[in-house]
Amino acid sequence: MLLLDKHRPKDTSEIFGQDIALRELKRCIINKIPGVLTGSSGIGKTISVYAIANELNYEVVESNSSDIRNKEGIEKVIGIASKQRSLFHKGKIILIDEIEGLTGRYDRGGISAIVDVIKKSNFSVVLTTNNVKSKNFSAVKKVCNVINFEILNYTTITNILKNVCNKEKLKIEENILKNLAIKSNGDARAALIDLELFRYGDFSNIDFVSRDITNEISNVLRVIFKSRNSSDIFKVFDSLHEDLDEINLWLEENLPKEYSGFDLARGFDSLSKADVYKGRIAKRQYYRFLVYRSLFMSAGIGLAKEEKKQGHIKYSRNSRILKMWIWSNKNAKKKSISQKIAKNIHTSSRKVIKDFCYYRNLIDSDFIKKLELNEDEIEWLHKH
Repeated sequence: MLLLDKHRPKDTSEIFGQDIALRELKRCIINKIPGVLTGSSGIGKTISVYAIANELNYEVVESNSSDIRNKEGIEKVIGIASKQRSLFHKGKIILIDEIEGLTGRYDRGGISAIVDVIKKSNFSVVLTTNNVKSKNFSAVKKVCNVINFEILNYTTITNILKNVCNKEKLKIEENILKNLAIKSNGDARAALIDLELFRYGDFSNIDFVSRDITNEISNVLRVIFKSRNSSDIFKVFDSLHEDLDEINLWLEENLPKEYSGFDLARGFDSLSKADVYKGRIAKRQYYRFLVYRSLFMSAGIGLAKEEKKQGHIKYSRNSRILKMWIWSNKNAKKKSISQKIAKNIHTSSRKVIKDFCYYRNLIDSDFIKKLELNEDEIEWLHKH
């Protein structure tokens, strides 16, 4: 389990830097006053709702704007939930996350439907957004209490990281945690993801990556998804000095946020063709194909849409590679021990890994010496 999920705050005492917002949110929930939480990503808007719900023994019915999309979806999912009593909890909170996703051409009627739900709901309704100042939310602001969540300073994020490290018994120097906090630009979620990256690595020699690159990639993605000028798209894409595999992860993750229907199919078709050229480059060592790969990843995806989706979308990196990397590191010791066992008993390491529980029981102190296991491998054996 990722640190981000494992150490999700269970009550408000575990949430840092948002005391004023938490008090106001709790007051609104108890008194069934609709609220809209506003502030940048990763500062605790959504987790605050769940923390307060735990304290009050309330059920949270959550929907993301990307799931419900339009008036019909909102009335069907949220409308019904806002009128039915909770079977096992004292009360209920209707949470609609990231309402900025309801401002596109295909989401017409979504905001007005939310306002209707708020007016008719028997329970507390809480909305979240990165920017409530948008003119699209004027109707929402008329019926909701606006609650501002502050950007977290690096000291607060450092304390969050310290708290997680203490619980995980991770020994990491404070200056490293401070650097992680500074690089996060006020995003506690991003800081925890970075901590996850270094959890199994060498903490004494960390090459910190500035989050400026996130902003650069986001800006390029915005041009790809919003523009239909192929020349402009390719020019901006070409100016981004970043590995194409890294950009591919961002495109793969965010295409469904911007495109739908045939646009989405054409977008992924273009991305798949870029992947074909990646394979051809590796097979033939013909690097002029990089131009074609870049074209399909930029102008190809940009021209796949009939028209751009309105509204601001928060882009994020695909976490699939991170999860694979974490899993690989977790099993690295098991793999190295299995290889040493296989060499000594003249079998394949794959067979040893498959039947590791059996071979584990055969390992005694003499066999450990024979295998020439290092201290880390011996420690791993004792723990497992």
